[in-house]
Order: sequence, then structure tokens, then C-alpha cells
Amino acid sequence: MNFTTKPSYYQVGGSLTNNAPNYVKRQADDDLYNGLKAGEFCYVLNSRQMGKSSLQVRTIQRLRNEGIACAAIDISEIGNRGVTPEQWYAGLLRILENNFNLSDIVNVRTWWRDRNFLTPVQRLSEFIETVLLPNITSNIVIFIDEIDSILALDFPADDFLALIRSCYNKRANNSEFDRLTWALLGVASPTDLCREQNASSNTPFNIGKAIELTGFDETEAQPLAAGLADLTDSPHEVLREVLYWTGGQPFLTQKLCKLLLENPQLIPNLPPPAPPCQGGEKDAATACQEGEKDKIHTSQEWVEKVVRLKIVENWETQDVPEHLSTIRDRLFRENQRIVRRLGLYQQILEQAEIVPDGSAEQMELRLSGLIVKRREKLTISNPIYQAVFNQDLIEQKLEKLSPYSEAIKLWLNSSCEDDSQLLRGDDLQSALVWATGKSLRNEDFQFLTASQKVILSDQNQLLRSATLETKKAVCDAEKALSEAHSAKQKAKQWIGIGSAVLAASLLAAIGFSTLAYQRFKLAQASIEIEQNGSDALLLAVSQKTENTEALSEALLRAIASGKKLKTLVENKPKLEQYPATRPLLALQIILDEISETQQVKASSSPQIKIQWQAHKGAVTSVTFSPTRQILATAGIDDTVRMWNFSGKKIAEWKALQRSVNMVNFSPNGNFLATAGRDNTVKIWNLSGKNISTLKGIQGSVTSISFSPEGKLLAAAGIDSYAAIWDLSKLPQLVSPSQKLPGHNGLVRSVNFSPKGDFITTLDGKSTVRLWNLSGKLKKTLPVQAIGISFTPAQHQYRFATVTLNGKVGLWNLSEKELVKEFQTLHFDAKSISFSPDGERLATVGIDKTVRLWNLAGRQVAQFEFEENVVSVSWSRDGKQIAVAGSNGTVWLRQVEGLEELLKQSCNFFATQPKYFTRVSTLCK
Repeated sequence: MNFTTKPSYYQVGGSLTNNAPNYVKRQADDDLYNGLKAGEFCYVLNSRQMGKSSLQVRTIQRLRNEGIACAAIDISEIGNRGVTPEQWYAGLLRILENNFNLSDIVNVRTWWRDRNFLTPVQRLSEFIETVLLPNITSNIVIFIDEIDSILALDFPADDFLALIRSCYNKRANNSEFDRLTWALLGVASPTDLCREQNASSNTPFNIGKAIELTGFDETEAQPLAAGLADLTDSPHEVLREVLYWTGGQPFLTQKLCKLLLENPQLIPNLPPPAPPCQGGEKDAATACQEGEKDKIHTSQEWVEKVVRLKIVENWETQDVPEHLSTIRDRLFRENQRIVRRLGLYQQILEQAEIVPDGSAEQMELRLSGLIVKRREKLTISNPIYQAVFNQDLIEQKLEKLSPYSEAIKLWLNSSCEDDSQLLRGDDLQSALVWATGKSLRNEDFQFLTASQKVILSDQNQLLRSATLETKKAVCDAEKALSEAHSAKQKAKQWIGIGSAVLAASLLAAIGFSTLAYQRFKLAQASIEIEQNGSDALLLAVSQKTENTEALSEALLRAIASGKKLKTLVENKPKLEQYPATRPLLALQIILDEISETQQVKASSSPQIKIQWQAHKGAVTSVTFSPTRQILATAGIDDTVRMWNFSGKKIAEWKALQRSVNMVNFSPNGNFLATAGRDNTVKIWNLSGKNISTLKGIQGSVTSISFSPEGKLLAAAGIDSYAAIWDLSKLPQLVSPSQKLPGHNGLVRSVNFSPKGDFITTLDGKSTVRLWNLSGKLKKTLPVQAIGISFTPAQHQYRFATVTLNGKVGLWNLSEKELVKEFQTLHFDAKSISFSPDGERLATVGIDKTVRLWNLAGRQVAQFEFEENVVSVSWSRDGKQIAVAGSNGTVWLRQVEGLEELLKQSCNFFATQPKYFTRVSTLCK
């Protein structure tokens, strides 16, 4: 067989030329060509070395053959670090000039300088409209390659993406723009490229066409078999094995084919078979057998041996050009999601495939190339990646990352039962600090959550203390009796006095004993109730939702513990005084689980949650009217809408503020204020009539707050200060009466105190400041907070803060001093809000969950939603919360107390005859 082959047939890395015989045409070739030819904005966002640049070269050639003018811009050539917006946009313009040969028409340097009164993006836009389109009469396609390089710029490039979008928007009024279209190629997701997450109206991705670039399948890859024809009589069989190992990944496929060409000594010696060993010597026979063992007999063994020797083993030294190293760097890149990203990859290694959910971690793994979507599941791209980035490597990396790697490993190995491995004290605090801002694996969440469950241990301590007090009281009583008896024998003459002393001693001892015993019994009962509630909850959440028997059994247990709790707290109306709250949480979560399985019929249970599509895109704010049964929402679609409690729209209007960041009712409920992205605050009546427009914040307005009596309004934005307006001068009022300067850039929120005597601001560096109404700084709180809320119940006179890692602080309003702290289950908290009665706190994290807490730090409810939660508002009676979602949904959710939860639970079993006997006893 002739081993002389064309060494250049396969190309490893770089773009293939137009006429390269080893180019593999895929579905993406036609999709991109047809989309661009039709004038659609197209984007090819995929992992590295998937053939994007070669696809661009081929598509440009096909379009040029059709008479379409094309420009290919590798945007990384302009640079990123240290490049100013002026230089970056000027660099784009220069490349366009060169690509379309416009130097004879315009002097770009002079043209650019003459328009220095415009922003850089405006100049580029004008160049396209007044120079490019008039002088290029054919259709135009501009390719932007390496678009992900904008992520390294020192300034956001959202304006550039908005420019692309504007080119399509202008088609409605200027037909010349029908001739211009764009294509973006790179290694990023649309979410990554748009730094302004709420700017959906400016991004081109929601009007564009995503081009899916997949690996080679066997039919598409047939041109590659030609290069193997000189090596083997069965090139198609060999190619099939190559594709098995590479999963059709273009770079790896070209590389493995090239390695087969370069290692002909490993070609299988197929027919005729080797002759049998000769001779009778034992050592000769053994050597012969070993030689036969090492021989390669099939194409499968041949390809596998080349993969093992030339790619997998010592891969770091053989990775030329770099491919696996690039994947490694993306996989192990240090950012807040590294733990969850590695945990997710580890899960795929163990399970072979998972269901895609669009999470940031899944997108990062897909962009690394490690995983791909096949048959609606995510799986490892190919066996080579699986062999290189194996389970042992991931475990080693995870162990190096977390400060509790050894403890969590031992805890998981014990089936999560070895409580001695759980973190305590400084170790727990250090772990929580480390976890702040990171997206963790489920195992990490479980471990840290278990470490924080201190409620039962605290109550055990109370039980031990009460037991000791009881024993001491009994001893004191016995001692008093003994001393009294001795006194009676020795001094009968003092009987009157002695009797009085005896009686007093006995009364004191028995009184103390009774008190200690009562505390002992209360602690004992509380622990039992809390444990029973926990058991019911564990039974429910550990089962699959379709296991109706387990859910019903869990609900029965929760009812039993709830009934005992009800008896225990009959004389304790305040939720903060409840000695146990786990039954409330168990009842609510189990009822929600049952509701999701559609076992609860409308006739047996009230509707506890309704939802509706309120806006296109994210709902930025939701708020209840303080005087009417209505609520208002606002969104990035620049609209304000009013709804009744059934989700029926009763009013809507365009705010004309580019996007509405927040909406708030006045205290009397007669009008609304909206905070706009266009630097304004607008006041509206309930019919949508604009009463006044307030200006004074430079940049997007992030927060607004009315004073309790409604005479003042405070607002804050991204320009380092907040401002106060005196509303008594409406509608003529425009400028603020006071400004509160000195923040670190962005001011997240501004709030009036319940009495309206001071204001709090929370800036982008998590600093909380307290101001008087004259704009004088009174105090800076010693806390790094992400959210703040005042209790509307003035008799409580307190406010709450929450930190990014989920620690809640309760503060005395008069002294502005911290009086209590507790840790929530949020490791990426976003906001906190008091219920109107001040009995509950709602916390929101990034896990699509709202959790409710009493003021003792015990969780009393947990509501899960299908979207990220943007905003939460309490109804004026505290019996409902409204939740705004990141994809336009609003939920109205009932907040039930113990009595309501028990009633709903018993009503559920009213339609379950087989539980009649048990329920009749529990639900009497």
C-alpha cells in the first residue's frame, strides 16, 4: 500500500481557503447564506475552532458571486485594553473604508475630526448613512468576527449593538437601509455581549437569526474520506471511527485525520492474517503471543491507539495548535460561577446527559465546546474531551477551590449524616464569605444550609438549661424542707416565726421549680414540634412530585405538628414569639407540591397563586395601591399598567422614559411616580395623565420614594447622588429642592423613614447612609448591604438590611444600632422587604425563590417561581405578595398563617376517603 499522501490535505486550525478540498459543508452554510441574502441579521455564536471563520470565508465568496458587497472585520484587531471609545469606533470606520475602497471618496481622518461634537457611535452611524450607503449601490453585508473581544473593552459596547439594531429599525423610514445587513461571529452568548441586561429594546439579538453550527455528521464529512484513501482500502469505515472519537468537532476531526496520515506505522495489518507462531520453546511462544497482542487488527483499534498516544496521553505537550488548553482555560476560569460550572460538568459526566435550562453555567460549558445539545439533551461533546477532562481532574480542581473541600467530601460520603463535618463558628463564617457572589453546586448549597441550621441546637441548649434549673429547684425545695424539719425539732418556741420562714422558703422554691419546669416542657414541646415539621418537610421534598402517597403522608404529619403548634401558641399572637415555625413552612411547601400535581381542585381549596403575562420583557417593578384593590407594574417595554387582583388590566400607558425602572404609589393612592432610564421621574394620575416631569438626576433613575405624608419625593440614580423634591409645588415643580451627594457611583435605593424624619441611601458599594431632610449626612452604618427596608408598623420602630451573602440585620430606628442578625439561605441576596404588620420579612435571591422569615430569624414560607424574581411587593393587609418576573410574568401569591394552612390541608383530605379515620381525629 502506498503511504505517500498529500500532507496538506488536512488543515488543523485557521480558516480554510475557498477551494479547500477538505472543507465540510454543513446546514449552517445554507442557513447563513440564505439569511444574509434575505437581509436578516444573523449571528453565529459558538465555541472556538468550530469552523466559524471558514464558514465566513465561504459565505462571503457565495455572496460576492451574487453581486453583494461584503466586509469582514476581525474586531479583535482594533484592540481592547486601554483603547478609548473614540479609538475603537474610529478603528471600525477605518476598516470599513478599506474594505469598501472609499479612500478616494472621503478623507476619513478629516471626516472624523470634523464631527468631534458627536459621540463616536453617532459618527459611525452617520458614516454608514451618508458615506457608505450612497457610494455602495449594491446590497451590503458587514461581518463582525471575534465579537466576544468587546467583553474585554474598558467601556460597554452596548451602543455598538444598539447601532446594529438601529440599522434595522431605520428600514421603516429609509429604504436604503434595506440593502445593509450584519453578521456577528464569536464565542459568547447574547446575554454576555449585552452588559445592560435591561436594554432588550436596543439589542439586535431579539430580531436576529441564530445560526446553529454543529459538528460534522457522517454524511457531511465524506470529503474528508478522500484524504484517507491512500492509507486504507476502507476510508469511510476509518472516517466513521474518527467521527466517533471527535463527535464531529471540526478541529479535532481534521487533526485526527492528519495524525492518521502522519503515523502510517500504526496502520492495521488486516488480511491476510499473520501465520501462527512456530517452535516449541516456551519463551519463544510467550514472545509470539505478546507480539500478537500488541498488533492492531482493526480500523477501530488503529484510530483508538492514535487518539490515546497522540492526543490524550501527555495532552498538554501534544496540544499543538492549542485546542484542549483553550477548553481547559475556559472550564477553569475563575469567576463567580466556577463552582457551579464544574459541579454541573461533573453531573453530566456521571449522568451522561441532562436537560438544558438555559442557565449561565450551561451556556459557559457549551461555549467552551465541552458539551453539546443532542436530541434535546446536553451531553459530553466527544470521548476525547471525556478522557482528558475526566472525573478525577474535576474533583481535584473542586478540592482546591473551596475552603471546606475535605469536610464536604466526608459529609457527602456519609450520605449527609455525619454532622461532625458541618461547619461552625469562624469556619462557617469564612465559608459564607467565600461563597458570596458565587454560583454554587447543589451539594455546596446543601452543605452550607445544613451547617446553618442552628435552631434546633439552640433549643436543645434551652432544654438542657431548663433541665438543670429544674433539678436545682428540686434540690432547693428538698433542702428547705430538711432545714424546716430541723428547725421544728430544735426550736419549737420559734414555731410561729419558723412556720412563716418555712412557708416562704417552700413558696419560693416551689415557684422557681414550677417556672423552670414550665420552661422545660415548653422547650421540649417546641423541639418535638420543630422536628416533626422538619420530618414532614423532608419526606415531601425527598420524593418525586408524582409520588402522591408520600405527599399525602407528609401533609398528615405536617397537620399533626401544626395542630400541636397551634395549641402551644394560642396566647402568642406575634409570629416572632412562636417557639417553632417548621410546621408552617412544611404545610405551605407540601400544599404547593400537591397543587402542582393538580390534586387540589378549585372546590376544595382556594386559589393561592395566580399569574399573568404583564409585560414584554422583564417586569422591573410591582407595587400595591395603599387605598384600593389594585396594583401597578412597570417594565423595560416602557409601559405602566394597572391591574385588579384577578390579573385583569384596567389601565395602561407608555411612559416615554425609554424604560421604567420603578413605579410607586403616593401614600394617598391618588397618583403614581415612575423612575425612567431617560433621567426623569414622572408623576401620573391613575388614568395615565402626566402631571409633572421631574429632572435633576443625571443618568438612569434607579429608585424613588414618597415621604409618609406624601409631601416629598426622593429619587436616586447612577450619578453618585440622590435628590429630594417638594411636591407641594406640583405641577410646576421640576428641579429638586435638596441633593444628597458623595456616593460611590450608582445609588441603588433611597427610602424615607416611617416618620419621614430622615432618608436612607444605599450605593453601588453597598454603603448605607442616613441623611436628614436638609441633605446633611448623619450616619454611615457599619454594614455592607444589598437591600434595606423599613417596617411600616411604627410601634416597632425598626428597619432591616440584607447583605449579598444573605445575612439579615435588624436595626433600632431611634438609635440606628444593630440589635439582631440572622443568616438566611440566600448566598446571592438581592432585596428585603417588611410586611405591613412588621411580623414578616421577605428576602429575594438569584434562585427564583422568595423566602419569608419571622423576626427571630426562623423561616416561615418559601415560594418558588419559574423566572428570576425582580421585585416583590406586599398588599396593604399583608395577606398577599406580588412578584415581578424577569420574563414579563407577574404572580399574585397568598400568604397564609397557621390557621389558614391547617384549614386548607384538612379541606384537601375531605375528598380523600381512605384517610377519613386519621383526618377526622387530626382535623376535629
